[in-house]
Amino acid sequence: MSPKERLPEDHTVNLNGVDLHYRTIGNGPALFLVPPGWGVASGYLQRAFSSLSKHFKLVFIDTRGSGLSGRPVDPMLMRSIDMADDLEALRKHLDLSQISILGHSNSGAIALSYATRYPDRVNKLVLSGSQVLGLSAAADTQRILQDRSTDPRFEEATKVVSAFFTGQINPASSDESLETFIAQVLPLYLYNPEKSLSLARKHLSDPISSYAFTSQFAADRAVPTDQTKSLDTIKAKTLILVGRHDFICPVALSERLHEGIPESSFVIFEKSGHFPWLEETPAFFAELERFLLS
Repeated sequence: MSPKERLPEDHTVNLNGVDLHYRTIGNGPALFLVPPGWGVASGYLQRAFSSLSKHFKLVFIDTRGSGLSGRPVDPMLMRSIDMADDLEALRKHLDLSQISILGHSNSGAIALSYATRYPDRVNKLVLSGSQVLGLSAAADTQRILQDRSTDPRFEEATKVVSAFFTGQINPASSDESLETFIAQVLPLYLYNPEKSLSLARKHLSDPISSYAFTSQFAADRAVPTDQTKSLDTIKAKTLILVGRHDFICPVALSERLHEGIPESSFVIFEKSGHFPWLEETPAFFAELERFLLS
């Protein structure tokens, strides 16, 4: 495939009453790459995964309320399950019989919702540092924060995120304040910020929506979901990836996914946090491509 054929194309389509923006690049089987629904758009995934366009038609989606996508008429329609239904509407719009999905962090929960609601439509499922709705690993998160609280590399970030967890600060009072908050706590998302923080900042350089941050959390809390109860309904072959030092979606969550999803494999990256493709790039992409191309 020539470079010209792999130029990205931007599209916006009204689905489920929301203008949904997506970018495509490449040819081949469809791989949907979904960002978290709390306000960060798909740009960081584009920077990380566009090289896969040599094998796949990549579909990078801005979830409702984020990036270049529109907002629903009611913020209570910002649930992760609503975002999963947007993926199904987009699959139909693109006239695809099946799709593969890569989800990261909260978009892992979105991908799980899709795979349990539409099990016959998923070819392969990739979950990297995935959230699981209804399953908490708060004790592990607190342990990691405690361990890092006196490490100069993490000390300030630990104070800020602890203030958020205890309700002392509201980082989402504006888009700008949320972007500042993410920048402050970003070292915690890495195993070795001295090596990887500059790159992580470049990857996460797009505007972040405080509307989505506030609305998605509120909408998901209003209708509690326990995704562990339906993991055994997932038919897709699934690859579960996680960094050993992921503080926000600790290893225990991925272990539970591996226990519950029948056709799943599980890889831990020992020198990574929440972004193993930034910290252990060759190993991460070797596992990912081996799975997707098999």
